[in-house]
Amino acid sequence: MNLIYDKLIGLGFTVVKPGGTFYIFPKALENDAKAFCMKAKQYDLILVPADDFGCPGYFRMAYCIDTEKVIRSLTVLERFVREEYGVMSAK
Repeated sequence: MNLIYDKLIGLGFTVVKPGGTFYIFPKALENDAKAFCMKAKQYDLILVPADDFGCPGYFRMAYCIDTEKVIRSLTVLERFVREEYGVMSAK
């Protein structure tokens, strides 16, 4: 969870650090979280719009996977937001 949270913060996402569970709910980088998640699919990222969870404009990421997969997906997430939204990671 910390790897994902730190990367999201470094990329400028608005997100609250979860106190538990296996999910994190960042704010999408555009008002339409469904459109944001559809764009992410083009990068083989499966992000779930959180509208049906009562969080319109946010999306859900699961982190109940191997750490190696998390690290690989964060590299792709960074490329996605750089190419689609011009966001650069704060290092």
